[in-house]
Amino acid sequence: MSILENIYNGDYTPGKAAEKLPFSLRLAERAFFEAIEGSMGADFIERHWDGLCKAERFRDCANFREGFRLGVSLMLELL
Repeated sequence: MSILENIYNGDYTPGKAAEKLPFSLRLAERAFFEAIEGSMGADFIERHWDGLCKAERFRDCANFREGFRLGVSLMLELL
């Protein structure tokens, strides 16, 4: 069955949307949540902003990659 038919029939399931975060990014994310439990000082965002942005960019890229693969597969099916 083709990908187009799978999507039409509701049988399409994408691959993993978000890959496992690298260890260093998981540490940064964990540090953020631990900081939330404590007091949120004035420098809270400055200390954790870069780690959060890296984790978010990694997930966004993994999701974009899956969407791109789907788009290419659909285009190739039309040929």
